[in-house]
Amino acid sequence: MGRFRIVIIAGAFLALLANGALADTPASVQLVGNFAGITCEPDDPANNMQSLGDHVWRALKFINEPGNPDTIYFKFTRDGSYLPKHWGWSGTWGIADYSWSPPSIAAVLPDSGYYYFYFNDADYTYWLERPAGSIYGSVTAQNHAGVPDGTCVTLFDSTMSIIGTYNSFSDDTYSFDDLSASVYAITANAPGYRDTTITGINLGTDEAKDVPIYLEQKVGVLIASADCERTDGGVRITWCTMDCSGIYEFDVYRGCEPDLSAMEKRNDEPITSSRTYEFFDSTEDPTKDLYYYLVELAEDNPTRYGPIYVAGAPAAAAMLGQNYPNPFNPTTTIPFTIGANGAGKRVTISFYDVTGKLVDGANLGIKQTGDYTFMWNPSMSRHGALPSGVYYCRLQIDKEIYTRKVILLR
Repeated sequence: MGRFRIVIIAGAFLALLANGALADTPASVQLVGNFAGITCEPDDPANNMQSLGDHVWRALKFINEPGNPDTIYFKFTRDGSYLPKHWGWSGTWGIADYSWSPPSIAAVLPDSGYYYFYFNDADYTYWLERPAGSIYGSVTAQNHAGVPDGTCVTLFDSTMSIIGTYNSFSDDTYSFDDLSASVYAITANAPGYRDTTITGINLGTDEAKDVPIYLEQKVGVLIASADCERTDGGVRITWCTMDCSGIYEFDVYRGCEPDLSAMEKRNDEPITSSRTYEFFDSTEDPTKDLYYYLVELAEDNPTRYGPIYVAGAPAAAAMLGQNYPNPFNPTTTIPFTIGANGAGKRVTISFYDVTGKLVDGANLGIKQTGDYTFMWNPSMSRHGALPSGVYYCRLQIDKEIYTRKVILLR
């Protein structure tokens, strides 16, 4: 477990007491940064701090953007009424300016991830520790010695937010360290292999859990793109195949978790076409989040495409969500919402490189209010297979434009 005590903060606080700046009233400390602030007053029921006894309190925070910024700020106050509207700087990152009131001290974090913030309300000391949980394992691939080039393993928390990615393999193992007790999921993908998703990884406090990953080769027809939209009474799924020289048949599976083995087959007859496919799935509860898999009917090693996520209960406002996984290879899912003002308007989605050059796009037609997803495969772009790098996804609903950054990592 990594632990480091912020000595400069404690020393500065004692200096403030010696100068009489906070001597008349009990002090408190506030932690803010690139996440929602928490008040570290132990008697404040809104601070979400856990009492550990002996005047020690603890709060868990996930820091997801080291370097943007990678600094947390401790703010001293005279009481709990202070609202953090400003903080003092002398003009340089990491240097506190005590001329502000209340004063602040900065502590630079070495990395992103989970941190425990401890506060002792008896002597006003506080420190940071990393949780000691870990998820690790080996990656093996069908008919391949070692880990395939371009393999990426992504860790998600219980809300399917990305906790970290692992793509620098020196051997056949991966690991995610400094994890807190929670329920996690893992998605692994590699060029030429099916995406593998493992859910329900229950990690205890300071537990180390071995989760092996097996990648199956992707054979059969290649699905170039897939699109889902909620409509009255259900979900409409459309997808296109790369090879239009033959006729292929598919089954559609649906579930409340991204686990194919636990899903229910939704079609009575095979869905048949030569290139473009469509299936309407009736749903009883539009508020439920759903996952879909498209499975080719083949005797040996059929193509499986998914999971395709469809959010429940359409939001009131338009929104372009963050793609997942991100970074990605070879495909990624881009969620978006059509609000009430965009109902019945034409929708397009475009992709640009960092120079502003258009590299791919699609006309999604007229959309009604609801939540949708678009599956993007850069290998099928109008300019051919795209290289690794940063790209920008632009969603246009009539005259409204929304933009997100996506990362392709081959």
